[in-house]
Amino acid sequence: MSKGRSRLFVITDPTARHQAALVKALLVAKMADCEIHAFLCTGRDIAEDGDFASRGDFGDQPLTDAEQWLEQQLEPCRVAGIPLSTEIVRDKNWHDAALHSIARADCDLVIKSSFHHGKARRFYGKTSDYNLMRHCACPVLFVHQAQEWQSNRVLACVDLESTDNQHARLNGVVVRDARGLADIVAMDLYIAAAHRGDLDADNLPLQGRGHEVDLERLGGLFGVEPERVLLRRGETLATLKDICDEIDPSIVVLGTLARRGLRGKLIGNTAEKLLDLVDADVLTVN
Repeated sequence: MSKGRSRLFVITDPTARHQAALVKALLVAKMADCEIHAFLCTGRDIAEDGDFASRGDFGDQPLTDAEQWLEQQLEPCRVAGIPLSTEIVRDKNWHDAALHSIARADCDLVIKSSFHHGKARRFYGKTSDYNLMRHCACPVLFVHQAQEWQSNRVLACVDLESTDNQHARLNGVVVRDARGLADIVAMDLYIAAAHRGDLDADNLPLQGRGHEVDLERLGGLFGVEPERVLLRRGETLATLKDICDEIDPSIVVLGTLARRGLRGKLIGNTAEKLLDLVDADVLTVN
């Protein structure tokens, strides 16, 4: 986290009826004493690119109208006394413009609304969600629902099968950021892991001797009660989806590793795929 007050970078959607990202940003800002930087991109050709194309055309609006619209959306934040800054950019590639602005903004968390896409759209299209996951240096919270969080559970999904240093580091980041978010929003932290074969304790920094990987040792590793560790055998995506259906978390935290080219399209990664399968908000870290 940056020094001083934390900063939330909120990507507003000028064609959505409800600003889900702003609703969640206001919740976090109240709980964690954060400031909000609201980003809006408008451009004459915006309807030709990005997710906004399927939700209407905001691109022909003059900047004065865009400023007025953004001020109206931010009124609840002003009433709540949240420190605010705004940025309005004219660019037809709004998701690329957002990434440039995020890099300059020195923010701690990006918040963006999201909606479920079909497999074909994700495969053939360069959606803004994927763009942010793969290229944003700070965590991104993808918001599915505009209402307040309904459960008191944050679910951190870790990979216990991969033994390389990159995945080990990513597991640590996932648990660290999930715990930090759970503390901020006053929720309980749960850990989920799917495995297709037997797990070897030698590949995990577990306390004690022996090759058995059980819930108690995993709970000690991640600093949670054993009953909050959900270790299931099965295919990763389907198993994590089942766990989400079972415990109904408000927020799911996932690590993402960038994959490029055709291999990236064919394999994808769990964060990208699970985003379209769960109703919970999804926090991605890398």
